[in-house]
Amino acid sequence: MAAVSAPDERDLLLRMLENQRAGLRNALLGLTEEQARARPSASELSLSALVKHVTQGERVNVAGRIGRRPHAVETDPQAEWMAGFTVGPGETVEVLLDRMAEVARETEEVVRAERDLDRVVEVPDGVAQWLPPGTVLSVRWLLLHQIEEQARHAGHADVIRESIDGKGAWQLEAEAQGIAAPGWR
Repeated sequence: MAAVSAPDERDLLLRMLENQRAGLRNALLGLTEEQARARPSASELSLSALVKHVTQGERVNVAGRIGRRPHAVETDPQAEWMAGFTVGPGETVEVLLDRMAEVARETEEVVRAERDLDRVVEVPDGVAQWLPPGTVLSVRWLLLHQIEEQARHAGHADVIRESIDGKGAWQLEAEAQGIAAPGWR
């Protein structure tokens, strides 16, 4: 019997991040543009806005901060962040999911190229103000934070999707895989 090697930490981090992205993508399965932009729950965000927001955050944190790659930055970072919650007229589900896939590829490149997950990453003062005093951001911390953000918003997307048509994450995952979802009861 051949020995099976465990995935390394990078593989695990990337896999966890992709699992959360899949939850967000799945929340959009089979919806119309109107449904994807709807705000049927107490949240002011739509499913499309959630995808745009997490994609923007991943690009800024991983490609920008960890990978030191340039990304479009407004002169006002707060305005840039706020714009990430607003879906423009041309930002269809297809456009947003393509952008998410592009950022996912970029994230994979950056993480695979990173030599040291303990490397300290500098963040602007405007970001540091939101962190507990003395927090030192490492590459690992930022990747775990990205997983946390994706998971938070994947759960948020579950609530919004269930408000639209009653479909839950487990049903959508089965649908995405092309298998029959088991009964709820």
